[in-house]
Amino acid sequence: MKKVLLLVMAILSSFLVVNVVKADQDVDTLYIHYYRFGGDYTDWDVWIWQSLPTSEAGSNYEFIADETAVDYNFGGVVSEIDINEAFPNVTEIGIILRRGGDNWDEKDTGGDRFVTLPATSSNGEIHLYFVEGDSSIGTSIDDPNGPAKSPKFKLAYFTSLSEIFFTATEDLPATNVSLLVDGVADTTVTVATNGSTGTITLENELDFGKSYVVEATFPSDSTINNLAVTYDGIYDTQEFEDEFAYDGDLGAITSLNETTFRVWAPISESVELNLYDTGTPLKYGGTDTPTKTVSMTKGENGTWYYIEDSNLHGTYYTYTVTNGSKTSEIVDPYAKSVGINGLRGLVVDFGQVNPVGFDYDDRPDNIDEYTDAVIYELHVRDLTMSDTWNGLEANRGKYLGLIESGTTYEGATTGFDHLLELGVTHIQILPFFDYGVVDETKLDDEDYNAFNWGYMPLNFNALEGTYSSDPYDGLKRIEEMKEVIMTFGDAGIRINMDVVYNHHGLTAESNFELLVPGYYFRKTSSGTFSNGSGTGNETASERAMMRKFMVDSTVFWATEYNISGFRFDLMGLHDTETMNEIATQLRAIDETIMVYGEPWTGGTTPLDEDLKADKANLADMPFVGAFNDDIRDGIKGSVFAREQGGYVQGDFSSTYLTKVKYGVVGGIAYPGLDGSKLSRNYIWHTEPYKTLNYVACHDNNTLYDKLYLTLEEDNLLDLIVPMQKQSYGLVLTSQGIAFIHAGDEFLRSKPAESGSGFDHNSYESPDSVNQIDWSLKVSEDGLNVYNYIKGLIALRLGHDSFRMTNSTDIINNLDFVYEDEEGIIAYTISNDASLDAYESILVISNANDKNTRLELPTGGAWVLIVNDEEAILEEPEIYKGGQKISVEEHSVYILFRGLSDTVTDPIDTTGAIALAAEEAATLNDYSVVPTIIISVSSAVVVLGAVAFFIIKRRK
Repeated sequence: MKKVLLLVMAILSSFLVVNVVKADQDVDTLYIHYYRFGGDYTDWDVWIWQSLPTSEAGSNYEFIADETAVDYNFGGVVSEIDINEAFPNVTEIGIILRRGGDNWDEKDTGGDRFVTLPATSSNGEIHLYFVEGDSSIGTSIDDPNGPAKSPKFKLAYFTSLSEIFFTATEDLPATNVSLLVDGVADTTVTVATNGSTGTITLENELDFGKSYVVEATFPSDSTINNLAVTYDGIYDTQEFEDEFAYDGDLGAITSLNETTFRVWAPISESVELNLYDTGTPLKYGGTDTPTKTVSMTKGENGTWYYIEDSNLHGTYYTYTVTNGSKTSEIVDPYAKSVGINGLRGLVVDFGQVNPVGFDYDDRPDNIDEYTDAVIYELHVRDLTMSDTWNGLEANRGKYLGLIESGTTYEGATTGFDHLLELGVTHIQILPFFDYGVVDETKLDDEDYNAFNWGYMPLNFNALEGTYSSDPYDGLKRIEEMKEVIMTFGDAGIRINMDVVYNHHGLTAESNFELLVPGYYFRKTSSGTFSNGSGTGNETASERAMMRKFMVDSTVFWATEYNISGFRFDLMGLHDTETMNEIATQLRAIDETIMVYGEPWTGGTTPLDEDLKADKANLADMPFVGAFNDDIRDGIKGSVFAREQGGYVQGDFSSTYLTKVKYGVVGGIAYPGLDGSKLSRNYIWHTEPYKTLNYVACHDNNTLYDKLYLTLEEDNLLDLIVPMQKQSYGLVLTSQGIAFIHAGDEFLRSKPAESGSGFDHNSYESPDSVNQIDWSLKVSEDGLNVYNYIKGLIALRLGHDSFRMTNSTDIINNLDFVYEDEEGIIAYTISNDASLDAYESILVISNANDKNTRLELPTGGAWVLIVNDEEAILEEPEIYKGGQKISVEEHSVYILFRGLSDTVTDPIDTTGAIALAAEEAATLNDYSVVPTIIISVSSAVVVLGAVAFFIIKRRK
């Protein structure tokens, strides 16, 4: 009995043991395990950022040798992260494995990866596993869906029509390697190996119609691995271009009773067309089931096509593409619109969606030459997100908000009416093509940050849905944006588009890479994606079909939307031939369409130095302009040294003076200008119509914030207003093309979200940082600056002398004066070339901390129309030639001499300037000048004899 009792107790106790389950613990530690086959971990780290509930800035985390317990140890390196400290309350993180630190020399697999963080685990830990070259993520050491450490081929590609190069994760004897052609071993090839690399020489040259796969038995574990051979090494050959370059239309093309789909996929084994009645996938409440799927037919030059016998306007579509062992559903790169989050293309017959009154090839007749442009850079959301905008709530942050009229703040115009009142010729809008970093399904979530600059392209030929009144409807955004362009056009303002063709927002998972692996992106010598953009990839514009894509895309936007100019992000990553072709095609549509960009890169690129569309080769692009960072830094100091000032803050070094003068003359080889002082060490713009002068843009600090940072330490913040005016006084009187950052005209600031300091890189900062605060416009200082810049714009547009069109005219008509006066940059302009209403103009900039007295040129009297307080004075002041004038500190003065007999001053509305000019014309140069006070309203003249006094008009 005792034995039975003991047995029963043992059984019961075993049940008790089985049923005691340890409760899960709150997760507090994250382990990132990383394995590289060659053990080369030098300079590798992991970049992690909060992805959800909101996207936040990331940080790098270092790897150390993996000494975790055997149940977790992956045999490589590990990074241990305190979740409570780094990611409290975070539900999803983004992960990038990278080499080179902040230089971002290389990304493993080239893409961003995302992981949902559980709130609890059995021991409070999360372990994630990564293997070199494998995009999968393991959640345990033996996760069947995770990455494998078994040996494999890393890459294999044709280097010529008869040779293949491959790299494996371990040494391979040649006898273990074979080549499969259309699935059959080719016994005629010659294999040579050198450790883990090797070559395969074909007896018969590559047949583009066949598939090629390398296969090997790996010695370490006798596993067999294979890999499809790509064309990476011959994409740049004439043979590949001859075989596959296609010059016809691509995308979904509609006609009255027909829709043709054509896609370029030269190495694909098959392509299918999927038609949907919604652009919304199942995960967002739609469906993943196509209404129709058809196999496309292989056509000429690597294209696949399908013709439907009806107009499919309003139908969503994707392609399913098979390349080797990988099959992917992608969006057509040529899609003209898309559904929610850009996940499906949309067939568009624009004749059925154009707003009433929209006319093609209809641009305002507001410029004859590129130098006539005054460009205003704006983000769609910035204009209307502030409570001070006072427009309709439905239009806030939307396309239609850009054109809502009648909005005011305390009597001052805001939004659209403000832009009209300011008087600019062009609005350059930050990217409004479809980009992929904002979740359009969350726009109604008040806690979701929907702001982004938009420099991560997803679908280049479709509009971004964030700004649409209905992002689920791919037609609505078209109608609304065309309404915007039409309304601005009717008001006499053109729209320029900020375009980003230098990279894709995705890399390995982009439609480019999934469609034609290895073609659209440049690679490094090691076969990884090159990263000249700093975002993980860079496009290969020098290749025929990427060049065609860029040309087709810009022509599409120019013809379909009447876009008047294109600002190219990181233009230095493109080649000169592509940029010239774009300019040629656009000028054939309208010679006033502008092409300009950033003449630099975002990192190291394999593109040949002689081919880059950068400063060094700008002379090879006759109709392509570039931003002038020399005058930018010369005026206010380097953007890369935030507390360092420039000319307006009192740095009169020859370098800064030269940089400012370089902008003044419009970036030309002006006699006596020392090009060695410039960023390129020589003159690089060549002509004024290629030179965009600016002092601030969306990148880096606003002008106000930069001035604040340079003046705060010396307690000189009261100088911000005069320096802001002086900075734009220089930009708006310089030869070339003038450029204004939105809000600079009334002291816009970007306060950091933390509440301390300023945000110099607000690409994904919330609206509280980026929005334009219209209350600044009615502040005393803001209104002062606004009226000044508004007046300067009117003066510039009213006088051709500020907008000469070629270097010869500038050299012959612009002369620097007072060059021995410290802190003074001054010059005269004659109207021999421009036939300006003013026969001669004198511009004086005084950056000294005190007023400076200067003797005016002789030869006739001068009329002062711009001083430190006002642009276009209501009470113009008259000075005798040879007379001394006192120029206030930190100011720009503008005077003119002589008013043409045949031209009425275009900016004068009161007659005061013309009257002053008439009075000046009656005076001769002499040393003692009577004071004459002229009442503009009553024309009463009071004479008195006073020596050396200036002549003023007073009410």
